[in-house]
Amino acid sequence: MSALRKGSDKKILCQLSMLERSMAQGSEDPAVLVEESIQHAKEAVMLDIKDGNSWYNMGNAYLTSFFVGGAWDHTKLHHSVKAYQNAEKDKTMSLNPDLYYNCATNYERALRGFEAAALKDPGLGADREVQKIVSLLDKLENAMKGQLRSKRLASLVSSLNGVTLKSSHKKATISKLSEGLNKAVAVLGKVILLIRHDNIAPLYYLTCDLDQSYFILSVYGLRNDAIKEGDRVILYEPYYRILDASWKDKRYQFRSIRVDFPEQILINENAPAPHHVAHASIHAHNKP
Repeated sequence: MSALRKGSDKKILCQLSMLERSMAQGSEDPAVLVEESIQHAKEAVMLDIKDGNSWYNMGNAYLTSFFVGGAWDHTKLHHSVKAYQNAEKDKTMSLNPDLYYNCATNYERALRGFEAAALKDPGLGADREVQKIVSLLDKLENAMKGQLRSKRLASLVSSLNGVTLKSSHKKATISKLSEGLNKAVAVLGKVILLIRHDNIAPLYYLTCDLDQSYFILSVYGLRNDAIKEGDRVILYEPYYRILDASWKDKRYQFRSIRVDFPEQILINENAPAPHHVAHASIHAHNKP
């Protein structure tokens, strides 16, 4: 990297930031290189705060850091989203369909972004991504509609009553959660249905809590045979959101909990078995 003379060139700083992220993929300590990538991305932005490419590069750096850290530090994700939003303010970035891939942090935004990307560069295959997302939303909505009768549901959920927490976390139902990350809290749930879809991750389940309230559970970091229908799950420090997305005159609304880390979940009061943990490398999309 010494061959790259930083000087005060924002393009060189961005290239250096990208190089560090690339090197991090095969590094024993990727977090260090990704942190350096963030610092160089910041330096590039400081040289020209109106340059969309520099903001886009910073968004990629923070997004990579988010995943390298196990998708646990949501501050990094927030910084990433803000950087992508600043990148979009630069009109020249409308010619960069890659931006729509990385700034797709919710379904509606993803659909709009992929549709725009498909129009600007059909070779990206973004239209297929639109179809995948709509198909997924339809499946999630149908799962929420196909709820069990209350008597049978009460019988299924009754097994949760005897579950005790072996930690200082406080039991909570989904109605007690705040939007975002809920620290020092654990939600007990009964898995009703695995919702099959086109992507490998995350895994989606129709789940019910102690109050017999349904929600969609999305799980990262586990293989699809780790959790089975009928299993009890304990969800530590869950990330809660109310999904509200509209697309082509159709509106999707339901509650969801996201689990980013295998350490956040117990299955039938046991930690996931090692062979059920998925080791995936996730990084910001960057078309050469």
